[in-house]
Amino acid sequence: PSTDLLLGWGGMALKTIVDVYHRYSIREGQLDLLNFNDFRTLLTENKREYLRKLFEETDLNKDSELTFEEFTIVLAKLTDDAHRISHRDDHLVPG
Repeated sequence: PSTDLLLGWGGMALKTIVDVYHRYSIREGQLDLLNFNDFRTLLTENKREYLRKLFEETDLNKDSELTFEEFTIVLAKLTDDAHRISHRDDHLVPG
């Protein structure tokens, strides 16, 4: 879908998610991937152990890089944690 369609469907939030991913992802040919160092830089405000577990858990094919689809799982898990924290249920452990 075109950017205009995404903006109409989901607003600026979707574009922001894609832009953040692209700001940190490595680019080699057609590949658009986050390695662990890129991932860690993106999420520097979190604890190292949490990041490692989250990265390993969402790297579904275990190639030490995150595809955009795998990255969306990270976003879902972070969103779930933020929601739990907002209700004072401090989850903050991948799983």
